[in-house]
Amino acid sequence: MKILFAASEIYPLIKTGGLADVAGALPVALRNKGHDVKLIMPAYRGILEKVAPIQKSINLGNPFGVGDLLLLETHIPENDTPIWLLQCQALYEREDGPYVDKHGIDFTDNHIRFAALSWATATLALHGDLMDWQADILHLNDWQTGFAAAYLKEWKTEHLPIVTTVHNLRYNGSFDMDKFVDTHLSPELLSIHGMEFYGRFSGLKAGLVYADAITTVSPTYAQEILTPEYGDGLDGTLRAMQEKLSGILNGVDYDQWSPEKDTLIPHNYDVESLDQKQANKLALLQENGLSEDTSKPIFGVVSRLTEQKGLDLVLEVMPALLDKGARLVVLGSGDKHLESGYLALQKTYPEQVAVRIGYFEDYSHRIQAGIDALLIPSRFEPCGLTQLYALKYGTLPVVRHTGGLADTVFEDAVLGDAVPGNERRANGFVFKEANAESLKSAMERCMECFNDTEKWQEKQKNAMRYDYSWDVVTDQWINLYQSLLNK
Repeated sequence: MKILFAASEIYPLIKTGGLADVAGALPVALRNKGHDVKLIMPAYRGILEKVAPIQKSINLGNPFGVGDLLLLETHIPENDTPIWLLQCQALYEREDGPYVDKHGIDFTDNHIRFAALSWATATLALHGDLMDWQADILHLNDWQTGFAAAYLKEWKTEHLPIVTTVHNLRYNGSFDMDKFVDTHLSPELLSIHGMEFYGRFSGLKAGLVYADAITTVSPTYAQEILTPEYGDGLDGTLRAMQEKLSGILNGVDYDQWSPEKDTLIPHNYDVESLDQKQANKLALLQENGLSEDTSKPIFGVVSRLTEQKGLDLVLEVMPALLDKGARLVVLGSGDKHLESGYLALQKTYPEQVAVRIGYFEDYSHRIQAGIDALLIPSRFEPCGLTQLYALKYGTLPVVRHTGGLADTVFEDAVLGDAVPGNERRANGFVFKEANAESLKSAMERCMECFNDTEKWQEKQKNAMRYDYSWDVVTDQWINLYQSLLNK
């Protein structure tokens, strides 16, 4: 199959979150299974330096009145995946991130920036002769590419099947109605059954209502978003289209994330050499100038610092656990009051707490290898990738029972229906209610288990033996694409 995969960020070219990891890995996994996948993404500042020399370019004109849109054909050197970069200096040549300025404020023209990406995606999907390659399937990701489904709907073509993947429903890409004219879409699409969203218009809703299939990044999240609690105003829309909604768990690129192969950690190890994980633990303590007593557990956080991630709860319970000898290593950025809270905690416990504001890929690997337990107390979590990385590193996740966390982390072992290999192995610590008391109880159970070396190592080995590789989940994607083509 020929699959056009559209995303606003793709690792290793640019990354702000899990979308980039998925967009960087799933197309590679599909190509490894023999399918012809090509990517499309904006040419943000500095991107051209990270790709191979441009092989071909085409001028798509100036449909949005902000400058010509150039489609540049190249490939990603790390994995040889073909990619089209959409170049427009006025839209994408920004010093800051792909979505927000240096103050963390959304760019005021994001509706045009991603309408342009979507328009180019739809044009390429419909007119394969432009680049001598005609897609069979169009795979959109999140609101930034959702407008593409609206353009294809408006052009009233017998278009190719569209899959829209929701990585986080909360980011719905909605804008004030007076900006709709800038998209050059027809007002006919602004019904309650179309792009209209509580008096605004939404790129994500366009991607949902005009898609042939909708996927989320875990089975549990696919069910949760049908409820008002998790649906963020789109639960009614999704319930009406429930027959085309499914959840496919994200995978992990174990070439990037496994302690046997990881070139970014001081000491490699596997399930049979867990003593080397202790060496990584000591190295992490030394790197951060923390107390080097390895007989006490280190909790870790690698996350956006937001209340969605439940990280206000960690601040609430952590002092009591630090007083019992625990340590905490934090990497992330986000809400300023949470950043300040963690920095204040570090100041109060300088020998037990290390905080770095920002994101550093190499350091995140050293944290996963060096901590004992990873904290993910999310109020909701579409999939979560850090807990999947943690499992492979023998780092036990402490998670709330929601979304992809509920699908991948289990406190107790559960045998299958007498089918060999169908047992669920205990690999972490789980709590149900999104409050400080429940999190504290789970962390105390974690510390109690840590003190029982035999029991702890059994859970570590269970965790490391789970296989969440892309190779396992890719067949589900192939089956979905094929079912749409068969229709």
